[in-house]
Amino acid sequence: MKCPKCGKENTNGAQICDSCSCNLTPGPTGELTQKTKISKMSIGAAGLAGLAVALSIFVNPTLAFSVALLGIFTAITSIARIRKSKGQLIGKSFAVVAVIFSTVHVVLLSYWRIDAAPLPNDYTISDIRSAQPEYNQSYELLNSLADEDEDSLGAPAIELSEKDVKNLEEISKVFNLKENNYSKITEVLKINTENINQAWKNAKKGRDIIEELNTLPEIADLTEPDIEYELPFLKNLRRLVYLYRAYVCLQSCQGNENIAVKELLKLDNVFRRLNWNARSLVAKLVCLACFAVNIQTASFITNNAQTSQDSLVLLSAHFMPLTNEQVSLRNALIFEYLMCKNELRKIYRESKMKYSFFSPLKLNSTFRLHKNFCDRWIAVEENRAKVEELTVWPTIYPKLPVKIDSDCNFPWYYEVYNPIGCLMVGIMIPAVDRVFEIKTKLQIHSDLLQILLKTILGKEISLKARAYSYEYIIDLRKKEIFSPGPDGEPYTEDDIKLLINPEVIGLVPE
Repeated sequence: MKCPKCGKENTNGAQICDSCSCNLTPGPTGELTQKTKISKMSIGAAGLAGLAVALSIFVNPTLAFSVALLGIFTAITSIARIRKSKGQLIGKSFAVVAVIFSTVHVVLLSYWRIDAAPLPNDYTISDIRSAQPEYNQSYELLNSLADEDEDSLGAPAIELSEKDVKNLEEISKVFNLKENNYSKITEVLKINTENINQAWKNAKKGRDIIEELNTLPEIADLTEPDIEYELPFLKNLRRLVYLYRAYVCLQSCQGNENIAVKELLKLDNVFRRLNWNARSLVAKLVCLACFAVNIQTASFITNNAQTSQDSLVLLSAHFMPLTNEQVSLRNALIFEYLMCKNELRKIYRESKMKYSFFSPLKLNSTFRLHKNFCDRWIAVEENRAKVEELTVWPTIYPKLPVKIDSDCNFPWYYEVYNPIGCLMVGIMIPAVDRVFEIKTKLQIHSDLLQILLKTILGKEISLKARAYSYEYIIDLRKKEIFSPGPDGEPYTEDDIKLLINPEVIGLVPE
């Protein structure tokens, strides 16, 4: 019997061809039939295509890419075998679908892995405003304010005892009360006269450091942009501010206005010089907070009816309204960007992403995204209406818009492209909206103090508001001059206030 498939002669009665295993049994029509089966390789190729998709989503794109390539090879091999089987093997459609699916997957993965180009003219540490090198020793002076034992309840570095620290914190509460007034603060200061004078005497070492810093035209901040940076001196610097406020206000109450004004201006000079070169956002916020305390202290002296005209003139000349440049966050924004950049590079290198064919962190794209964020806010500070942004996409990608909203959310398509970059930038970028609100409130406080001083000195004043409303409001009945807060409505919780003593401005509430 001759095999219809391969043509080999077989013995009569044979049911299967000895050469190709073709079925030699006649079918219902009397013709010989071939035995067919589905190619296991084609099914395997389809399975590999599906597995590659799952791996790319849930496990690892590099492994998914390898599985997809294996799926393409398996599918092509399966198609070749099916063709050679002359009908014995079926399942070609599975293999074709697997080839198409895996090929598209490989192309998409290869397209997805492309990063943006390196940044041109990127920020460096030299872009941060710094003190001249000859004043670098001032940074050592600042660090001498730091305690060796950070858990100490006292402040050994500035020679304040634990009791001194607790007393100062307790006295500070009266300045932070929403309904505080001049007479209430005066009463608390007089009760604590002995404690304040003792703390002032004990803190001679800290005061000597302030004295020395005050002699320098510039104060340096040499903090490196590393995520583990430390500024241990800020803790005791804050304590010194509380001490100076209590002591200066007490001296004012006791009629020693010359001492009070001299010590206040000395302290404020130190913070103004540090503020210019402060690098980190933390250091900048501490400077802004201390400005607020010093404005409050100056307001207390101003509200003392015994304060002389000469002292008021000195305060008025020193505490001019803070300019946008003085409270600028440019240094801090660049510092935070460089810190984020250094940390991302470290993660990229130490997690071995650098050596991975597919990295979920697109390093250059992430840098571009964060730099655009910084540039936009710097442009706002400098009153520039437009800023040229860098594209965060590779050259061959469509240039879809990518912006970070106020809640640190990104467009979904960018999160798909750069998931780790979105996560890291969302964690590391500062809450600039909140910081801008803080510095705006500080500037308003400086405006209110200047209005109060000019009113007492009989100079022309303007009540034109800096933000949130058209004009500042003087309310003699409530003994305050204030501005509506961010809600724009007066007499609400967010009002920005400065206490006043109606007697010193020659006005009596109706």
